[in-house]
Amino acid sequence: MDGTRRPQFFKIFLSGSKTFIPPAFVEHIIDDNHGKATIFSGGKFWNTKVQKSDEGLYFGDGWLELVEAHGLSEGFFLIFRYEGNMVFTLKVFDPNGCRIYDFPITGKCLKNTGKCLKKRKANIEVHDLEEVSVDLHRAPLTHSREKTLIVPPKHSTAGMKLEKENTHAENQIQCQKKIFQSNLVYSIIGIPLSFCTSIGLVSSQGVILRDPQRRLWPVKFSYSPQTPKFMKGWGEFSLNNNLEIGDSCTFTYVSKEDNLIDVHISKAGA
Repeated sequence: MDGTRRPQFFKIFLSGSKTFIPPAFVEHIIDDNHGKATIFSGGKFWNTKVQKSDEGLYFGDGWLELVEAHGLSEGFFLIFRYEGNMVFTLKVFDPNGCRIYDFPITGKCLKNTGKCLKKRKANIEVHDLEEVSVDLHRAPLTHSREKTLIVPPKHSTAGMKLEKENTHAENQIQCQKKIFQSNLVYSIIGIPLSFCTSIGLVSSQGVILRDPQRRLWPVKFSYSPQTPKFMKGWGEFSLNNNLEIGDSCTFTYVSKEDNLIDVHISKAGA
């Protein structure tokens, strides 16, 4: 998963049929989660199972809930990108080839019609599937305990795609948090309100943290004007990244559509 592009595959949605993972794609998947998979789409996480039949691997338990919540119908074009750690991101295009950004789970419904307004991007462009990235790990760190930083971006050829609002961005937004015992014992960490408001993270939702090994970790973000924080999923992130008291984590905002935040770890005393 350290290459310039992450593996992707597409499927045309067919009602009543299983959504299979192409056999040639299976070699990219390393299942360390016993068949449990996470699909990130529409600003939410969807827990599914990758199950096996005589025809191959397919998205089983949990997939129908995603289908219904997204309002998928015959002929929709689905692009799956494998992020590692049994995490997939999903992009949906309607039969006209237009990208759908808002679904019934997030879209605004017209009164008395039940129909939802969906923002779409006309035309599927080839570069939309390419990997564009920013080297986030060289950004200077703040020496204060909590501070939101604005730093110039630096470009590289590796990593996760940034959507158009980030490719044109002139600034990157960061905050730094020192690790205390409570962050490890209670599996929770507070995030500066200034950082949250700067990136539009002003409601409770799921985010994806990307660690220095470029592994992805779904984490629940709980918003409140007093104490916004990362909760469920933070403990697993901490454990697998060997966080200790006195270490520092620098959170760098990457992508609004994927709710992606890079995490750079500085070990205590380093």
